[in-house]
Formats: sequence, C-alpha cells, structure tokens
Amino acid sequence: MPENKPGSLGYQMMKALQALFEPGASRHVAKGHGRDREVISSISTMRSMSADVHQFARFIRGNWPAVKTLDQVQPEHAQAYIEELVRRERTGGRIGRVCASLRKLDLACRKLGIFTPAAPPLLPYRSEGGQGGFHSEPRALAYTQDQAQAIIRHIRPVDPIVARLLMLMTAAGLRVTEACYLRAQDIDLAAGQILLNADGNENRTKGGRPRQVSFLPEMQPFLSEMRTLGDASATGHIFHDRRSLADRAREQVRLACAALTIPCLGTHGFRKTYATEIYHRNRSQGAGDAQALLETSRQLGHNRAVVTRQSYVSPTERKKEDGMDQR
Repeated sequence: MPENKPGSLGYQMMKALQALFEPGASRHVAKGHGRDREVISSISTMRSMSADVHQFARFIRGNWPAVKTLDQVQPEHAQAYIEELVRRERTGGRIGRVCASLRKLDLACRKLGIFTPAAPPLLPYRSEGGQGGFHSEPRALAYTQDQAQAIIRHIRPVDPIVARLLMLMTAAGLRVTEACYLRAQDIDLAAGQILLNADGNENRTKGGRPRQVSFLPEMQPFLSEMRTLGDASATGHIFHDRRSLADRAREQVRLACAALTIPCLGTHGFRKTYATEIYHRNRSQGAGDAQALLETSRQLGHNRAVVTRQSYVSPTERKKEDGMDQR
C-alpha cells in the first residue's frame, strides 16, 4: 500500500491548530490558565488563524522549498516571516494577529508531540528574548479621493476583481473582510443602504455586530451592478474567491502604491477615504465637528466619536471645515 502523505505544509499547520480548537469554550476561563492552556474558542478565530498559517506555509515554500513537513519548521522561518510582513508595511495590528497565530501553532505542535518540549519557541515572547508585540497605532491618514481612484485604475487591468472590492470599500466604508463576504440581499438600493448581519454573522463584521451603512448616492449604479453579480451566484455572494481575496487585495494595493509613489495605507485606507467623505458631507449639511465625527463613527460600526477623530478623519481634514466656517 502507498504510504500516506501528510499533505501540504499549510494543510499540516491547519490540522495541528485543530488540536487547540474547542468551540464554545470560555475565553475568560482560558485566560485564567495563562499560556499553559490556550485554546481557540471561536470559529472565526480558527478561520483567521488557519489563513495566517497557510500564508506562513507559502512563505516557507517560496524561501525554503526543502521544508516539507511541520517538524522541519524552525524559529528562523517564523522570524523571517514577521520581518517580511514588517518590510511590506503590514499594520501593527495585523502583524500582532499573525504572531498570535504562529504562537498558537507552536503550542499545538508541542501538544501533538511534533515539537519536543526542549525545542526553542517558534516565536519567542519578549520575556523569552523575542521581539516585542505589535499593536495598531491610531493614524487618521486616508487616501485622498484622487489617490484611491488612481490605485484602483492601476489595479483594474491586473486584477479587476480586486478593483471592484476596493471600489466597494470606498463606496460604503466596509472593512475588507465585510466587503469580501457581501451578498446581493445585503444591498438595499431603494434605501441607499447596506444591511450587514441580517441573519447571523454571514458578513464577518467585527464582533458579529449588525449595522446599517449608507453608501455614497453617486455609487448606486455600481452597487446595482454588484447586486446583479450576487444574484447570479448560487450563494448570493458577490465574490467567489472571498477566502483569499483580502490578502490578494492587500498585495495588489502594496504593489500599486509602490508603482504610483503613493504612501501605502493598505486596504484600510479605502475605508478611511469613505470616512473622510462622510465627515465632510455631514459638515456641509450643518453638523458641527463633534456631531459629524459621531455620525461618521456610526456609519463605520463604532459608537464613539473619538474613534473617528483618532483613527479616521485627520486634523487637516477637520481644519478644512473650520476654514469654511470662518468664511
């Protein structure tokens, strides 16, 4: 009989993570055990960590093609991957999540006996001599409308699906994963709104929270086109390759920004472009600064004006409105 093959390195990593997957387990209880008993309790977390380790496996395959099995993975592979993410201008929050995924992989491999107890940590914590954590720093920097459109035009001939995804983010301020999982039935053309999470967390919103988003009125023809695409799909989803689409979009944006010499703000910069536009429209309709910030926050799925002030609408954009008020 032929010997059973272990599968691709990414598959081996994903299967190893399943050793920590306890759906429905309490995160509060798990945290009480510290690092001695870490579990993955959320299905969405399991999905995102599986995606992270698959990307890690692809990186290893491209740089160390001789590494075929999980027991061959070394700390230098993990450190090189994190350094590559830093070089590619990934946000601190995303790098922090990848670090957590690799540490969960390390823990799972030890639990399964793939790594020996004496093996060095795959990605040491700072207390173990490793690099410190990565955190998202609030930066209220957005692509201008001209920059956003230039990036989309640059990407369209190369990857028209990514170009449509970015247009959707600019039109409605969706997070990249929310845009990837948008369905035809979520788009209410008559009301000019997108309704997220009408039935469960099908839209992959942050924290599973439902919300209503008003898309820019001039983008209604585009949203109508997107709805038509979703209606033609068996699942109602607009994008078929949604599991890999977010990472594909991030890569295309990075390449486009480098080619156009535009500071790279990732895909999240398109959400901020929408936020800036909504802020200015609220101000033009008579709202004061505080009210405009709050209304913009609500559109983005937040409930505090300070979030928009710190992370979405820059002081420069707000000063523009102050200058208009003084005229």
